[in-house]
Amino acid sequence: MRKAVYTLIVFLFFAAAYPQDKIVEVGEELNYSVYYGFIKLGEVKFKVTGRNKDGKNDLITATASIKSFDAIPMININYIFESVMLTDKSEVRSTKFTATEFKEKSITNIYYNFDYDNEAIKTRKEVDGRTDAEQTINIENKKMYQDGLSLLYNARLQSKADRNNQRFNVPVYINEKESSVRYSFSQKPEEVEIDLEDYGIRCVKVAGVADFVGVFGLTGEFAGWFSDDEFRVPIKAKFNVTIGSITLELASYKKKSWKAPVYK
Repeated sequence: MRKAVYTLIVFLFFAAAYPQDKIVEVGEELNYSVYYGFIKLGEVKFKVTGRNKDGKNDLITATASIKSFDAIPMININYIFESVMLTDKSEVRSTKFTATEFKEKSITNIYYNFDYDNEAIKTRKEVDGRTDAEQTINIENKKMYQDGLSLLYNARLQSKADRNNQRFNVPVYINEKESSVRYSFSQKPEEVEIDLEDYGIRCVKVAGVADFVGVFGLTGEFAGWFSDDEFRVPIKAKFNVTIGSITLELASYKKKSWKAPVYK
């Protein structure tokens, strides 16, 4: 009897301590098609590549690639991002971030190191392997930052919280500048249809405003839909970019024990 009670306590402790495991799951791969109207511009791929302990810290590593199709004129986008995120029960924050941009004749790398203990962000920019710029920025008011990739995983985790009239104002460090993104989640499930499934998917909507300018001029108002289940898989999103409004739609995935929930 004591053994059974002890086992139950251990199970409940780890269930409470790590509710993010089904959201930020090592090995998860999510692939999206990017549309401008009916024109397919390119693809975006996300992957959670690792998890490890650094002392008392629980760290998750994720990558993303953004690439436009070669056949699309006047658009040439080719990026790889990597984020190392410190996790707790309901959110993540960035600890390291790398952005690599591939151009026709050069490669640019940007590195961020968020040193929260010393209240500083250290940045470095390299062009074709040579250091182009370095700086150290003071962190004020003990802020905890997101980068351009960790934002996605943080929002997925926050969507599991009590969403009743709750608005999030999240500090972001992007393009070597401090900024923010504001959003909130819907109260009721919504139905979303995508080509990948032959039924409507039950989703939680997130809508907000990005105060920064991201890849391809991404800024301003946006909306996204996460699966309304314990996995919170991003299903669809709409953003404003340089050429207008674009849509990201889930095209394929690799995720343990997940099937998009049916809207009823």
